[in-house]
Amino acid sequence: MLVRIVRDLRIEEIVRKIKEFEKRFGMSFEEFEELFLSKKLSSKDISAYFEWAELTHAYRSYVESGELDYTVEEVREFKTEEIALLTPKRMELLRMLAKLRIESINNLAQKIRRDVKNVYQDLQVLKKLGFVSFNKIGKRNIIPETLVEEITFIIR
Repeated sequence: MLVRIVRDLRIEEIVRKIKEFEKRFGMSFEEFEELFLSKKLSSKDISAYFEWAELTHAYRSYVESGELDYTVEEVREFKTEEIALLTPKRMELLRMLAKLRIESINNLAQKIRRDVKNVYQDLQVLKKLGFVSFNKIGKRNIIPETLVEEITFIIR
C-alpha cells in the first residue's frame, strides 16, 4: 500500500542531504550558487540548486535560531506488516503527541491515561517507521516529538 507522508526533516537528515549534494557536485553550496548566478548550470542542475538552497537555508536558520523548518512530502510503499503496526492506539498517540505539550514520556503517558511502558513501546515502533524522534534533555529526560504532519493512505 502506498502512504503519502508530510513530515519535518530532522537536522541530521538535512546535514546528510547537504553533504550528498557536496559530494555529487564536488563543491560547496556557495560555489554552486556562483555557477547558478552566472547562468553556467545545465537545466537539469537547476532543480538541484533550488533543493540545495532550501536545505542550506534551513540549516543556517537552525544554527542561528535553533528553529528547524523543513517539510517534505514522501510517497512510500508500506509492506502489509508495516501497515499492521499502525494500530488505532498508535495513530491516536501520534495525534496526541502533535497536539499536546509534553515534558517526557511519563508526562505523555499521564496525559493520555495509558501505561508508560506501553506508550514507550508504541513510540519505539513509530520511531522505526520514521514518524517520531526522541530528544534527550539532561541525563534522563527523553522527549518524543512527532515528525509527521499528515499521513494519507493511497489505495489503488
